Amino acid sequence: MTRLGFIALSALSISTPAHAHQFVAFFDYGRAELSQNGYRMVRDAAAYILRDKPSRVVINAHMDTAEAAAFSDELSHMRAQVVATELVALGVAPPVIERNGHGATEPAKN
Repeated sequence: MTRLGFIALSALSISTPAHAHQFVAFFDYGRAELSQNGYRMVRDAAAYILRDKPSRVVINAHMDTAEAAAFSDELSHMRAQVVATELVALGVAPPVIERNGHGATEPAKN
């Protein structure tokens, strides 16, 4: 079951001096594997990155407070890494990627 909200979310922000573009992927509850929709989002993001060549790509993985803090923190970092790994596999240069796992300490929505 996929839980909506930001329980299972990795947001990918692509910043350029003029603007930022955001892509959002949801994960199945308690999991760090990309879903079919997640892979689609990462492919779309990679195409955007490779076309526009931004100087910075920020991956923010948010959770909520439903799980224990340690589990939530670890899972958010794993999800950010999964997105980063897939972007690199699709040709995005690793030095432009910043990964942030926020766990339950910084939910995307209150």
